[in-house]
Amino acid sequence: MISAVVPTYRGAERLARNLPTVLASLQSSGRPWEVVVVDDGGGGVEAAWPGVSVVHLPENRGYGPTVNAGAAAARGDYLLVLNDDVRLQEGTVAALCSLFPDPGLFAAVPSIRSPLARTGDEAGKAGEWAAGLLEIRELPAAADPRPTLYPVGCCYLCPSALFRDLGGYDDAYAPFLWEDVDLGYRAWRRGLRVVHHPGATSEHEGSATLSEHRTLEERERIGFRNRVLFHLRNLQDPGLRAESLGALAAFALFEPRRERLEGLSDALAAFSVRGRRPEEGLSDRELLERCTGLR
Repeated sequence: MISAVVPTYRGAERLARNLPTVLASLQSSGRPWEVVVVDDGGGGVEAAWPGVSVVHLPENRGYGPTVNAGAAAARGDYLLVLNDDVRLQEGTVAALCSLFPDPGLFAAVPSIRSPLARTGDEAGKAGEWAAGLLEIRELPAAADPRPTLYPVGCCYLCPSALFRDLGGYDDAYAPFLWEDVDLGYRAWRRGLRVVHHPGATSEHEGSATLSEHRTLEERERIGFRNRVLFHLRNLQDPGLRAESLGALAAFALFEPRRERLEGLSDALAAFSVRGRRPEEGLSDRELLERCTGLR
């Protein structure tokens, strides 16, 4: 069974626009399915379609914890994680399913057509080490499935057991941003792959919830906080870790934007309380080379 998990915050109108396309794609896959909508404390969301259930959270917790709650309630062997502002083509779910079962594959990401994407497809991601930090850039369009750094949170398919074995999303990144980069990085660390499948297609309205409910200043502060936190929590290579700490020191000394300085301070405080133990598996350099071909 496929369990579609759809987090939403005050998203009744977005669900009405987009969820019917998800139901049609699930139905077209020929597999049993269910949809678990998780209301992240916003209210106003009901199960208005057959096969759809709603989990109501008592308060707003953010993207990662909300998806984790949906995954805990899901009954399927596979999770289809997608935002409430994503539309699917009829054959998208079937195309993603065609890559499974594969014991070495953690997640399959469709082509995500979005106004936010410089290349027109925000799903293909490469990680490039530059000036002491991991820079994420979009890959140009391709014809065949290929590795990508992480499963973009707005749409991907993965085995439920692997998602749970990895611990799902790390709540340290709540309310939003970089939790999907972190999840993909941890999957690659274990030797699992994440694949971008351009033959499966989705359309993304583009950060609808964030733009409606968060200011630019909030997004900048939280985004930079989580970028810093990602490096503190994941880098294990001594050389790369030393370079990243040097880059963060430079930010502390020379960064003129108040939001970023606040984000840096928040990240250091969060890491001192909730550090992460080193994990066995690929080194950081091996990981980056394997998943993107870039160091």
